[in-house]
Amino acid sequence: MKPFLLLLFTTFTLPASAGTAAGQSSALQGAQAGTPFDAGRWEIQSISGAYFSLSSDSIEDTGMNSSLSSYRIGLMLNNSSGTGWFRGNSEMLAEGFFGSVFEGPGDFFGGTTLLLRCNFVQQECRWVPYVQGGAGAFYSDIQKNHRQSLIGSAWEINLQAAAGMRYFLNEKWSLNLEGGYRRVTPTRSSERNDGLDALGFQIGLSRFF
Repeated sequence: MKPFLLLLFTTFTLPASAGTAAGQSSALQGAQAGTPFDAGRWEIQSISGAYFSLSSDSIEDTGMNSSLSSYRIGLMLNNSSGTGWFRGNSEMLAEGFFGSVFEGPGDFFGGTTLLLRCNFVQQECRWVPYVQGGAGAFYSDIQKNHRQSLIGSAWEINLQAAAGMRYFLNEKWSLNLEGGYRRVTPTRSSERNDGLDALGFQIGLSRFF
């Protein structure tokens, strides 16, 4: 009788224990996997495009159109929260950029920007829109052309705002399309201090880790 009772006990308790362990393991794996927008996650982004001047040079009556490449590293500041379309999180990014002028005064420019981005994250959705804004430094050789009135010194203030859309190719990679506004503001009084306003777009890739 005792061997039968032992066999019966083993038959019913072992599968239940195994099921509980499997469930706990599955839940643990899900928790460890997380999402790219969890607090503490990092993003590296490379994005390139073109910007077109809205400013008119008061001397030569021309603007400045340019190509632009940006490289960014971002840190997720918090987990996604909220409801509806406003569900999302915040991200801080450091950007380095450079470009070449294909129409207008000057040949090259570059700089840095500190950006704050708001990601609008819907659960299990491959499309993730975002908005961002920031400020930083701008360096160029435009001031060497004394026939223009846009830029009067090598170093200027860089201001920018943009809206973008991500499409996730998989858990770690996304394709990004971004449109934005950039403003170059003179840092000091100068005879050439009109500043520069431009609109443009960029397309690139992000890697999350």
